[in-house]
Amino acid sequence: MYCRKCGAENADHAKFCGKCGAELVQIPQESTQEEKSAEKKVEENLQKDFEAEETENFQEIEQERKQEAEQQETKRRKNFRIAAAVGISAVLIAGVTTGVYFGMKDKQEKTFQTKIAMADKYLEDMEYEKAEELYLESIKIDPKERKSYDKLAEIYTAQGKEKKAEAILKKAKENGAVAKGQEVPKKEAQSNEKPAAEPVPDEKPSPNSSSQEENKEEEENKGEHTQDQDKIDDTKAVSLETYVDKVLVPKYGKCTAGTYESKYVKKDGEKKIVQPERLEKQKGVLASKLKDFDGDGEKELLVLMLKTGEEDKAKKDEKHNHVYLQMYEKKEKSIKLAAEYLALRNVMGNAETERQGIFLKESGGKIYICGSTANQYSLTARSHEYGMFAVNYDGTFREYASTKGLLTGDEHEKEITDISAKLEKIGLNATAKRMRGYSELWFEFDESGVEILAELTTTEQNGTEELSEFYETYDSSVLKPVQRKVTLKFDKKEIEAAAKRTEERLKKEQKKDEAYQKILDEYQEALLMGASEVQKDPEGYPNINPLLVFLTETDKGKTEIIYTMYDIDESGEKELLVGSRSNGGDERVVGVYCFDGVDAKNMFEDQTLAERSLLQIYENGTMYIYGSGGASYGNASFYRMDGEHTVIQTEQYTFDMEGHPEQPYYNDKEALSKEAFQKKLDSMGKTVSGLKWKTLSERITGEADPEATKKAEEAKKKEEAKKAEEKKAQEEKAKKDKAAKKKAEEAKKKEAETENAGQSQEGIKTPENPIQQEEEQTPVYSDSEIQKKLEEYYAKGTEDAKGEEMTVLEQESTKSEYLVKVTTKVPENETAEQVLYEVTVNKITGETVQKRVLTDGKTVTFLLWEN
Repeated sequence: MYCRKCGAENADHAKFCGKCGAELVQIPQESTQEEKSAEKKVEENLQKDFEAEETENFQEIEQERKQEAEQQETKRRKNFRIAAAVGISAVLIAGVTTGVYFGMKDKQEKTFQTKIAMADKYLEDMEYEKAEELYLESIKIDPKERKSYDKLAEIYTAQGKEKKAEAILKKAKENGAVAKGQEVPKKEAQSNEKPAAEPVPDEKPSPNSSSQEENKEEEENKGEHTQDQDKIDDTKAVSLETYVDKVLVPKYGKCTAGTYESKYVKKDGEKKIVQPERLEKQKGVLASKLKDFDGDGEKELLVLMLKTGEEDKAKKDEKHNHVYLQMYEKKEKSIKLAAEYLALRNVMGNAETERQGIFLKESGGKIYICGSTANQYSLTARSHEYGMFAVNYDGTFREYASTKGLLTGDEHEKEITDISAKLEKIGLNATAKRMRGYSELWFEFDESGVEILAELTTTEQNGTEELSEFYETYDSSVLKPVQRKVTLKFDKKEIEAAAKRTEERLKKEQKKDEAYQKILDEYQEALLMGASEVQKDPEGYPNINPLLVFLTETDKGKTEIIYTMYDIDESGEKELLVGSRSNGGDERVVGVYCFDGVDAKNMFEDQTLAERSLLQIYENGTMYIYGSGGASYGNASFYRMDGEHTVIQTEQYTFDMEGHPEQPYYNDKEALSKEAFQKKLDSMGKTVSGLKWKTLSERITGEADPEATKKAEEAKKKEEAKKAEEKKAQEEKAKKDKAAKKKAEEAKKKEAETENAGQSQEGIKTPENPIQQEEEQTPVYSDSEIQKKLEEYYAKGTEDAKGEEMTVLEQESTKSEYLVKVTTKVPENETAEQVLYEVTVNKITGETVQKRVLTDGKTVTFLLWEN
């Protein structure tokens, strides 16, 4: 039996090495034929490698020596002078040959040291296959160097290949391999080759031999069967290099890199809420790193341990997967768990999209262990969770920056300033910049100068087709499973690829900002151009809602255009919301835009958010639009984003109070009362509030470009000239209308005087109050006559709209007046209407007053029956 530590040969039944006293691994004496064949094959392969390498290394030198010997033999037959000359030449050639030989040896030594250094690095990272390959190559270069054999034995032992470990140590002995600086002269080596001494059976172990004490305790406990078969003695003397494979993996398991799927299932007790199944097949050691984390000159073992199905302390009825940081140190001759830290929460759980990871960052002579969680629930319940940490180790884990767990909603806002400033101090600038810009507390794992240990991602795979079918039935079987990717090893190429992804993402964000900027520029230019120009040239303003321009121009100084950014579907990319605010009151959203990777896109281009439409955005990602067709009629629609830069209508109801007074909200599936529909709205949760709205004048990048401003000023001058002409024409018309009105009043007065005179003669008292007299008079025109006359009048068209674009709506009727609203079509949208005029008709005189709503509030008075 050979000692794994010093390589000395011992008797098969020996428990300790007779040379160095180290504990010997007992190998069963009876080996199967297969094991013997494997051992023999290992030895043969190693011998072949050594012989082939030695032949290759010295073949050139031996060939030169042979040629020199032949030349000398031939020249000896010649005369003494020639022979002497040949002798001198031989000396010179021998010197050259020696120089070549030692030059090659120097080159081999450098190659040897390079391979050893690389192998040591792989062994440190526990990448045993790569380390084994390089150690074997180093043996081919220098079979006499002991270190390569010992390291291979260490690897084979960690992998449970004890036979292979013995074989490599035996080969080291046969090749006379010794550690550098410990070579023994040949004669002395021969005198020292004695049979290894065996310890006397009754001899007491030396006070310094803790391994013998442990062996004695093991012998005393031999044969006892522990009740917990999974329990492993973590304190036995093993190295930090082998601890993961020998102790932790057998006890807790090991995660493997790859892609896994989790199907959707319904949440307990819920009919319409589904979520991915929590992944349980991956658990145990996620990754590990051997490094001097506390700067004391000794290496510690950092282990990332994934524990599944742990009860959540905040939600005791739920179980989650968590990742812990565990730091192991060698204390005397045993391995101890020195500290543990809960790093990542809710890993590979019920979220549709996840991004978690842990990496190392060195700064200021310290090693920072950093990680974060970013979970988003986007299918049936919109929410997100952010959590991050950066810790040092000095015998325990000390937090440098942390969110103290997972945060949701707006909880993380107050943490951003403090944490981003700390991250900048240790060189994590990209993360700090994004945190401040997007208010999201998670790391950029592809920052420069970091060493990634593990990254875990979950991605939703469903498109418009699957989501539309799901929202029709809420059947989870129609959904594609989420994909979970576990990445554990990061080489230079992977890090470069990650950096490239970051660069591409930043470019995409810049394009998105520019696309949203273009939308705001268009609104700003439209305001400068004026409502009438926008109405005339709808194609020149394809991305704006004209209602905003009309409202702002009509109600100058009171209504303003506002905008903000908000991530409706919690996808990580914010949408642009554009709205209005009147007199400092509540905000009203009239435009929703998203970025499709190329340009900004109006999400409701086929659904007009006009004057009589109301959009509400709920925190769960639902968008609710109610379009009014009057006091007793309308449409209620529910929408969600589909992840492909469009919206899906999940439900739609018709509201008809006159036709269905008991259950006015109905579709082809159900009918609801007002109370039931309100409960449906309440079940959506809270509407989004507290958004940070800005006016166009507060835009970060300033006003619209100079060319647009110049163009708008010229158009404004033309508009003012046109308005002056219109005003003059209106004044002339007003004079005519006034004369006609005066004539009508005189006629009415004469008629009243005649009627009063007749009544006076009959003893009827004449009302003294003229207003009372008018109210008591019987209307000359009926509601139906006025409605018909108005329809005829507006069918001819007005200066603001064509006749076929307008509709007269009955609104209200009193004893003396008939009140209506006249609507017009919205440009570029034939299905939508907006109020153009408010009209009041005197039932007695036929006098009609028309007020323009959309632009300047101008009134026009005329006699209806004269038109």
